[in-house]
Amino acid sequence: MGFPSDQPLKSSSGEPQRCSGRYRYHGGKPADPNEGVHPEMVDSDPSEPPATGIPGSPDELIAMQARSERPEKPDRELSARVQEVLDLIEQLDTSAAEDQQIALTLVRHLEGFHDEVVEEMKDDEQAKHSQIVAWSIDADRLMRSRILLESVDLE
Repeated sequence: MGFPSDQPLKSSSGEPQRCSGRYRYHGGKPADPNEGVHPEMVDSDPSEPPATGIPGSPDELIAMQARSERPEKPDRELSARVQEVLDLIEQLDTSAAEDQQIALTLVRHLEGFHDEVVEEMKDDEQAKHSQIVAWSIDADRLMRSRILLESVDLE
């Protein structure tokens, strides 16, 4: 005799239903799989197929890593101001040390901006936790980039 999760679920029409993998019974009674789950983590549409490209087993993960091709980031158009800054930087006649200082100034500015946004969102009751986490991770990446740039000795 197997566990209830071993048996395919059937709807009232007799059609098999897709399992989300969450435990569906408590004390022999059906339970809401989203009960007690933070609203941002609730499945928005359980009829959607799971995301493609996500391995379902360790063997699939190993097979994915063995492939030599990596998906490329999609090309996104830069804003006019960003493109203008990049064009001006390309026109500069600077040394490597000056280039490093320009890069450090830009990264410090972005890092400070991200830190300020995180602080504002922490005090905002309407802010989503996922946004705070994403901005915090970006701030951390910028900090690490700054530390790496500062550690480069160009002499």
